[in-house]
Amino acid sequence: MSDQQLGFHEPGTIGPANVPQAVRLAAACWVASAVVAGMMPVILEVAGIDFGQSIPDWAVPYLVAFAVPLTALQVLAAQHLLHGARWARILLTVAAALSALGAPVDLTALILAGLVLTLAGATLMWLPASNRYFLLRRIPAYPVPAVAGPDPALKGELL
Repeated sequence: MSDQQLGFHEPGTIGPANVPQAVRLAAACWVASAVVAGMMPVILEVAGIDFGQSIPDWAVPYLVAFAVPLTALQVLAAQHLLHGARWARILLTVAAALSALGAPVDLTALILAGLVLTLAGATLMWLPASNRYFLLRRIPAYPVPAVAGPDPALKGELL
């Protein structure tokens, strides 16, 4: 595949033209998953609407206290995913694994939809086009300045 087919138009610039479709779809899946599996159960539980996964009344404040920050972190990581942040891809992969392992046996439609979106986002961000994007976005931790020739202003003087 050529660079244009992968979504790379101008090397070195950050923008939507350089983000492959697979990474954009992965980020969209992660944001949708945050809404469907992260916030909707909390909203429904606080409103007292039965969606098939009822929890005791005493646990609702704990659900809110954990779900809101974790959902915000998921949305933040999805945003950084678009900029090629490898830490975001690793964090979201761990989140997908924990979601799959921690899924209840009796899945409701809401939980199933969130799980499908989560696994789709995790799969899309590890496709070959996504791997190439993250590889090209790698930034060295300690940039080394380019070594230039002797400074003509010194004219042979030693420092």
